[in-house]
Amino acid sequence: MALLRRLIDCLRFSRSVLFTIVLTAVATQVGYALPIALQSCSVPGVQRSARCGAIEVPENPNRPGFRKLEIHFAVIPATNGHALPDPIVPLLGGPGEAATEAGQFLERLTPMLDDRDLLLVDQRGTGQSGALRCHFFSTDDPAENLQNLFPPVRVENCAKDLATRADLTQYSYQRFVDDLEKVRQILGYGPLNLFAGSYGTRAAQVFVRAYPGSVRSIYLGSVDPIDIAMPLPFAKAAQLALERTFAACEADAACQSAFPHVRDEFSQIMELLATGRVSVKVPGHGGRVALSQGRVAEWFRSLLYRPSSAARLPWLI
Repeated sequence: MALLRRLIDCLRFSRSVLFTIVLTAVATQVGYALPIALQSCSVPGVQRSARCGAIEVPENPNRPGFRKLEIHFAVIPATNGHALPDPIVPLLGGPGEAATEAGQFLERLTPMLDDRDLLLVDQRGTGQSGALRCHFFSTDDPAENLQNLFPPVRVENCAKDLATRADLTQYSYQRFVDDLEKVRQILGYGPLNLFAGSYGTRAAQVFVRAYPGSVRSIYLGSVDPIDIAMPLPFAKAAQLALERTFAACEADAACQSAFPHVRDEFSQIMELLATGRVSVKVPGHGGRVALSQGRVAEWFRSLLYRPSSAARLPWLI
């Protein structure tokens, strides 16, 4: 009889432990927003159907009773209908690019999406996740557009305007990775395969540091080292890319024949722009507008980001 009682007590204890384990597993899997409804949706540039949803998070975790944000995401299911637990998650650049608008990743990653989902998460402040937008282009003052990529006065005014409705200190790498981890949990995924570029590479580094157990693999393209103050290296890096582009043209017989003096011509352009005497006509505006050297240099720098656009530089010069 004593043995039977001990056996019953043991079973009761085991059932209690099992129940606790199950509850813990469920809570870990779905985060704090159970249940969540996914709706059929479409992703720009993607023909395949997707499932979209959102989770609600506090803008400032230390002030949970204040402003809330909806973090939106889209899941493009694995082609074979039987996804492995580790989806592929693009982390985009900018910062400011919206993942749910980046359908081009589907084509690049197609060979790996037979048995894996593609998870697109709009980080807070972008896309559908409470986008914080600034409008720097001036329709009234074309000279301003041809002077600065980020006009200082407009940047300052935009920051002041956004601060009236958002806590700008809460749009950091750490907040982004915390949101991504919550999305991973609520969808019940295992460790993620992060596909990161530019700004997204730094976000990936922060994510793996904060949640090492939530990462299976990482691809880093155009790495943004975590210990370098951006944008301080931009000018040096752009100069190196420009020199390599010129060297590639000189090493190619057809390019060298078509553009034999491209280095000198580029230097002449920069020297002429430095005089402040170059002006252009702007559609919709009378008269001519001065074209700044810095604005043109920034335009060339942007073209050096990718080999396909960098290859056009000799012709453009």
